[in-house]
Amino acid sequence: MTLELLLLIIFLHVKKFSLIITFFLVLSFSPVYSQGIQDSLNSIQFFIDGKTEEIKGDVYAALENYKTALKYYKSPGIYYAISQLYSEQGKMQDALFEINNALRFSPYDIDYLEHKARIYYTMDNLQKAAEIYENILEIDSNFTYGLYNLARIYEELKKPSKAIVIYEKLTDIAGFDLEILRRMYDIYYGYQNYEKCLEVIQYALRLDPYSSTFLQQLGALYVKLNRDNEARKVFEDFYILNPENKNIQSELVKLYFKGNETEKGFENFAKLLGRDTLNYGEKVQLGELYFNSISQDNAAVGVAKNIFGNLNEKYPGEWIPYYYLAELDISSQNTQAGVNKLQQALNLADTTKEALLQIGFTFFRIGMNDKANEILTRGISLYPEDFRMNYFYGLTLQRKGEEPEAVKYFEKSLTISPDEISVMSTLALALNGLKRYEEADDVYERALKLDPYNVLVLNNYAYNLSERGVKLERALDMSKFTIEKEPNSSSYLDTYGWINYKLGRYEEAKKYIEKAVSISGSSAVLMEHLGDVYDALKDYKNAKKYWEKALELNPNNQQVKEKLKF
Repeated sequence: MTLELLLLIIFLHVKKFSLIITFFLVLSFSPVYSQGIQDSLNSIQFFIDGKTEEIKGDVYAALENYKTALKYYKSPGIYYAISQLYSEQGKMQDALFEINNALRFSPYDIDYLEHKARIYYTMDNLQKAAEIYENILEIDSNFTYGLYNLARIYEELKKPSKAIVIYEKLTDIAGFDLEILRRMYDIYYGYQNYEKCLEVIQYALRLDPYSSTFLQQLGALYVKLNRDNEARKVFEDFYILNPENKNIQSELVKLYFKGNETEKGFENFAKLLGRDTLNYGEKVQLGELYFNSISQDNAAVGVAKNIFGNLNEKYPGEWIPYYYLAELDISSQNTQAGVNKLQQALNLADTTKEALLQIGFTFFRIGMNDKANEILTRGISLYPEDFRMNYFYGLTLQRKGEEPEAVKYFEKSLTISPDEISVMSTLALALNGLKRYEEADDVYERALKLDPYNVLVLNNYAYNLSERGVKLERALDMSKFTIEKEPNSSSYLDTYGWINYKLGRYEEAKKYIEKAVSISGSSAVLMEHLGDVYDALKDYKNAKKYWEKALELNPNNQQVKEKLKF
């Protein structure tokens, strides 16, 4: 039987040609005759039989034939075939053993190395798989399949900077591919490199110029880069082809308002609602929508300002535009302009309940408590049964130092609206300050029945118990829950540390209060607490250091002064 005939037989019986060619190449360039021609022919025959059984689906028979073939001739191609079978059966350790045998004969064979990398990947050993692909690329730096797999593995290993280098090389070698471009976009976007994102999307649009996803991403990128005119053109062109796309309509509305084309913005928003026009109340609601989204979207500031500026011009007798323009002034540190607008809003609103509430609370929030108290005194006389009016008025009394009187209004607020957790929390703190501890505890317990996992209530309750030195273990449990939920809250960390201090666990106290100080180093209370902990640990130098810092932050703290004297 000639070698050519054998190759023909194998070609007819086997589907996986690359494996067979590899096997025969090894035979062709090896000292076959040293093992004897018959052994070589036997090895070939068993290999053919094994491959035939593998194609038929009889894995056990295939393995037996391959292993018998190895007895006659140890070829890396046979070890590779066995490794592949084990891999397909999920026997990864066996597969790894056999591919290592193959690599002993052919350590630089890319097919064998790539198979080994896949085994490690299947075993979730991504680092090892990456190392093998790196070795493969040292052998063949243009091996595109290996480049792609390595980039994917780098992404899974949270190494996007390495992945992007590989993806860029892939585009240099093989040109642009949509899947690769998508992955490049995601990585650049994660780095907030919007200019590079823009390049990637522009390449993607050359491959798929009508992709709605890419077009929307392009428009959004222009917005991110403050290239509003280009964003607007992209969205307007897209909207012509997709008039039912509400997201695009919404983006266009925002761009019109941002560009101070307010009437066009109102007109397009009306279309979104299926309306011809918007009335005053609907325009206000639209402005409030953007105003309330400012914390998530900086661009919303300009949009809200343009909407309420337009409404202020069109409806000069209405208080609401003045109020929101005042809030925008205050948020941009132009407090006096904001105060002037608040007064104008108040003059126009007269006795309107919502105006008295909102304007009064804004004055309270910016520290003008006397003005807030004046407005809310008027409000409480007009609307004595409104729970918010009672609550806000109570807050102004509390700030004036009229704690017992404030408690009355907090209690009345809860009588009107019994399930208000924020009012309960404030009332409990006020009662605790008045040393009405049982009543305070009752309010806290009532709040926790309504919301057992409210971290603010749990923290305040735990801290109050610690200050009184009672129920410390329960306080510790409550406080532990708060730091598990919000591990970077300096207030909650301080509470947990302080309870440990009260329990005599000074090292634990030090650990958590120091962490609180590292997050918020401008709190006199935190500095005093840390000083107290160092004092308990007999580290008097650090105790003095932190008490002095506490006194710098709060020069009127007599308690700290006494500690420093002592």
